[in-house]
Amino acid sequence: MATLNYDCPACGGPLKFNPDKQKFTCEYCLSEFDSKTVQEMYAQQEKKVDAEEIEEQENRARKSEDGEAVIYTCPTCGAEVMTSATTAATHCFYCNNPVVLGGRLSGEYTPDKVLPFVLTKDKAIEKFLAMCKKRHFLPKGFASKERFQKISGVYFPYWYVDQQKEAQLTATCKKVRRWRSGNTEYTETSVYKAERAGSVIIKNVAESALGNDDDGMLKDVQKEKMDAKNIKTEADRQKYNALKKQQAKQLGDMLNGVHPYDVSKMQPFAMSYLSGFTAEKRDLDKADVKQNIDARMHQYAEQLLKDTISGYDSVNVDYFNENTELEAWSYGLLPVWVTTYNFKDEILPFAINGQTGKTYGKLPLNPAKLAAFSALIAAIAFALSMLGGMLFL
Repeated sequence: MATLNYDCPACGGPLKFNPDKQKFTCEYCLSEFDSKTVQEMYAQQEKKVDAEEIEEQENRARKSEDGEAVIYTCPTCGAEVMTSATTAATHCFYCNNPVVLGGRLSGEYTPDKVLPFVLTKDKAIEKFLAMCKKRHFLPKGFASKERFQKISGVYFPYWYVDQQKEAQLTATCKKVRRWRSGNTEYTETSVYKAERAGSVIIKNVAESALGNDDDGMLKDVQKEKMDAKNIKTEADRQKYNALKKQQAKQLGDMLNGVHPYDVSKMQPFAMSYLSGFTAEKRDLDKADVKQNIDARMHQYAEQLLKDTISGYDSVNVDYFNENTELEAWSYGLLPVWVTTYNFKDEILPFAINGQTGKTYGKLPLNPAKLAAFSALIAAIAFALSMLGGMLFL
């Protein structure tokens, strides 16, 4: 497997992208370089490793039933490290130096754009702990920096779609007027028909392009585990596939949960941005996600036309039709901090938006705190009811 290290030209140490400075820095000699300089320095090497990768044709690949495992040799320490088929950038497990795997993001798998990390690891943890402080029913001692078992900065692949549609909508609208005359209350309901038609432009609808958690980012949180090597019967295979599907869905929910991103900050893709982080290449094609994309586009277009109807008490859509005139797809990488948080012998997974700090994950509740709060509310409600009763005596 062809590999590429981004080394400091001053001292030879590893260059990593620094989210705070939005520059590439060397932690040994403290040199700093902007992205344009690094891209120019390593343009030839990037082309070379891509060419080597194509020539090798994955001849060192080892295939297993749960995906393609590939062995590469770390150019820094010489150790052999195994990765999954979707890994495009990682760290050597032995010397911890960042390594970009050549060829993984080349050809049709080359992203169009990348959103560089904005939050460092420490700032992502700070965002997580700040979010926890706003949750009043967490168990005591939950929000603690020491409980982080591991946290990784990962670039995840997404499809982005823009569409221009011609759409038509017909709706039934109602206005309700009520008034009282003497002891009689009157209600008047006026019914109208509203029609809307026009061009609708929807941009930057994102859908995850990663269908499997082949790297096992959430394997530690699965209560039930099963290794592909232990598959012996058809029942075992079905059980294994169900567990894989569950794990992939959990990862997908986490990644969708940290949206939105400010995609106006995205940059043209350069492999150097991956140095110091983990990156995944897409394993879903356009056809795999088009149904979900189209369903969401349909929903957005209908809502956009419906929102142009105002001044009524209710609006019910009777008819909606659309025709997609133009469609543009792009493939980008988004930054996410993925962490497993160890609390009371339970490993809880969380995803943190690498740009905004928005966090997604299931937080535990303290039953005692929740019960005490419920009792307090009940006591206040009882006291108010008693006071109200006394006023009418």
